[in-house]
Amino acid sequence: MKTIVGIATYYNEALNIERLIAAIHCHLPGRHILVLDDNSPDGTARLVEELAATDGLLTLIKRPGKMGLGSATLAMMRYAIENGFDVLIVMDADFSHDPQDLPLMIELMEQNDFVTGSRYVEGGKCGYGFYRRAISKTANWGTRRLAGIPLGECTTAFRGFKTSLLKRLPLAQIKSTGYSFQVEVLYHIVRHTDKTAEFPIFFADRAYGESKINKKEMMMSALTLLRLLKRRIMREDRFQF
Repeated sequence: MKTIVGIATYYNEALNIERLIAAIHCHLPGRHILVLDDNSPDGTARLVEELAATDGLLTLIKRPGKMGLGSATLAMMRYAIENGFDVLIVMDADFSHDPQDLPLMIELMEQNDFVTGSRYVEGGKCGYGFYRRAISKTANWGTRRLAGIPLGECTTAFRGFKTSLLKRLPLAQIKSTGYSFQVEVLYHIVRHTDKTAEFPIFFADRAYGESKINKKEMMMSALTLLRLLKRRIMREDRFQF
């Protein structure tokens, strides 16, 4: 399968990106990497450009400003479709997701349309402190019930997609641009395929840089859940597999 790994560096990842690109090449030799940068002020894009000058498998997309994780993921999905890739894997730039898990992700993609790393299946763990871990568990519990998503993990960004599935999704209808995009796209995925899989991961808290989740993002996620619940109640979406 022709595979590309997408990484969104939407704010200050210069301390992580070079090591992450090297680790991806180590664990998935010969696979393409796409970095999408939202004008990081620390020179992340410039560093990736320098690496791409001698790395034929590395591509950089630069955008003029911070447009959100959801917008970045959607742009990577479209890039994968338009450039003939069979699989898109997306992951965080801060080593919260372990590149050593990538070969297992690829293996699971052979038989599935969608695969996600999960903190909430047997063997999965999370490196958050008590407060953030409680928020995460509550958010996943609420998402599963309100949005009708039959998976243990609903919010992590460590995901693999067959582009054949992405072509069937109503991507143009997705309204979320921030972190709530993760929930909204998953809402549509489980209504278009039953070929999904989860595998346990250890989600490490970021080693360098700053977390981007704030109160505004939390509020937008809550509003997205209410909107998706309304769609379920109004029976606007049905399973289509």
